[in-house]
Amino acid sequence: MPPYASAQMRRRFVPVDTGPVVPFPAERRTAKIRHCAGELDGLQGEDARLYWRKVCRELADEMRKLGSSDDSARAAVFAFQDEVQQELFRMHHAEDV
Repeated sequence: MPPYASAQMRRRFVPVDTGPVVPFPAERRTAKIRHCAGELDGLQGEDARLYWRKVCRELADEMRKLGSSDDSARAAVFAFQDEVQQELFRMHHAEDV
């Protein structure tokens, strides 16, 4: 709204609570999936485990911050994990072809 709008006009545009925020599905965050797969591909052992744990915790925290229940956040992390595993498979399968 322009700053020069009258006070009466500004009052008409009161924000309305439209309900909970529905986050974009974690398993559809292609850039994040590819980034994580690339990072994991370059790590081994404890470094890989710690990186993966950090990414999954951050995702779960983000989902809960946006209003997801613990079960929904957990399901989102599992779906994201599946997609990263599939991306790793595709990366290595492409090398074999």
